[in-house]
Amino acid sequence: MFDDRTRDACVVVPGIMGSVLEDTATGRPLWGVDLATLTGALSGDALFTALRADAQEQAADANAARQAPLTRIRATGLLAKPWWLPVFQGLDPYSEAIRSLQGVVLAQEAVEPFPYDWRLAVSYNGALLARRARAHLELWRERVAAVPGWRVGGEARPRLVFVAHSMGGLVVRAALEQDPELAADTRAVVTVGTPFLGSVKSVLALNLLHAQAKPVRLVRRVQAMAATLPGVHDLLPGYRCLDRGLDVERLTAGDVARFGGDRDLAARSLTEHARHRTNGYLLPGHRAVVGEAQPTVQTLEEQRADLSVVAGRRHAFDVGADGELVCNPATGIPARRDASGDGTVHMPSARSGTEAVHYVFGQHGTLMCHDEVLRQIRRIALERPQRPDLGEGTGNGPGLETPQLGGTLGQPLTLTVTGLESPAGLSLSVRSATTGRPGHPLSLRRDPDRTDGAVSARFTADAPDLYRVTLNTGRHQPITQFVLVTQPDA
Repeated sequence: MFDDRTRDACVVVPGIMGSVLEDTATGRPLWGVDLATLTGALSGDALFTALRADAQEQAADANAARQAPLTRIRATGLLAKPWWLPVFQGLDPYSEAIRSLQGVVLAQEAVEPFPYDWRLAVSYNGALLARRARAHLELWRERVAAVPGWRVGGEARPRLVFVAHSMGGLVVRAALEQDPELAADTRAVVTVGTPFLGSVKSVLALNLLHAQAKPVRLVRRVQAMAATLPGVHDLLPGYRCLDRGLDVERLTAGDVARFGGDRDLAARSLTEHARHRTNGYLLPGHRAVVGEAQPTVQTLEEQRADLSVVAGRRHAFDVGADGELVCNPATGIPARRDASGDGTVHMPSARSGTEAVHYVFGQHGTLMCHDEVLRQIRRIALERPQRPDLGEGTGNGPGLETPQLGGTLGQPLTLTVTGLESPAGLSLSVRSATTGRPGHPLSLRRDPDRTDGAVSARFTADAPDLYRVTLNTGRHQPITQFVLVTQPDA
């Protein structure tokens, strides 16, 4: 009976934005429940204000989690419907991943979702996860021991398998670093699009007000919230990402403050990056699922006219074994290359710390619903033999690009397909993510403004809503992304 089942316990850890949040005192939903907080021009101000972290929440770390956990806001479950934010873009629910794992365990209760307050520090949530995972494992071991048909002579006691998306992988790393005994009881950690080296998009989210000449209401709300959140600052890139032409530098806390973030939160995050570069902690049984071929910002470039504004650039830099930048031998200029990624996390960041990597064509926020990702999760949970194709990604394949800041009702949106030699056989469709209502058929044409052979389509929404964009090549798993269309600001 064990050929297609695992005796181990599983814990699913979502990424940033991936847990439903509510006000503990009133039970009022604050996140992940009502899309009207995003699509309505005048709604949501109070909710976004409530989501800002106060001084106690900003200071909370692992010790606070162990001694006096915070109670103002609580996480009640994993995201159950699609969601979207400017820059961070779309996020699919985690229900498919839960069901996929429940199909390969002895009983559904072996799979434990771990919702957490993603606004707070990774170290704080790591301490909470360590405690929850230990309790889950002990209860599951008792259950396995109590069922005669599940006890197998000579079998080791059940262990843990963590499946983590995006920031969830950082939370798992924090939990296992803080609790070595829990790490010893962990058989595998599957990370999906986890930014171990950080993500440039976190800086762009903090820079929204500076970068927008006339920011819309939703953009103002998001930037004001993000600037207070330890969780957003914990996603800051720790690698050399600030392109200064003849040199590439790591961010400083002063840079982040100049770009719109919080100096103290940035200093704490960048110190953690430096510690990990020195210590090189390795997750037990780590397998990384990494998205590729999607247009992905990888470095930052200051706008010379105003050094408080940064723009994302789709290239990265190689660093030699000596820690020095790889430069063009003829010019001495650092060599730039597109390292590719999943639209949010570039490949070097997502595969850091492991040689066991599986690459897929897919967008960051929808990877946990991607059929190939789900297959890999099931295979690793069952401890199937490694496939022979877990090698270096090619970076060549279908990519999908949607507006990072969403759109306004009545204004056309440009949806772009990259990485393919011909538009033949492609289909690009848009439908409501809330009702399933299909949009008008889209026609793809070569984009005269692009030099990379991309093809684009124009879409004009007829109602404010969250829309799912789906690219189907007929040869790969469909790639999906979300785009939010809001009412014009009053």
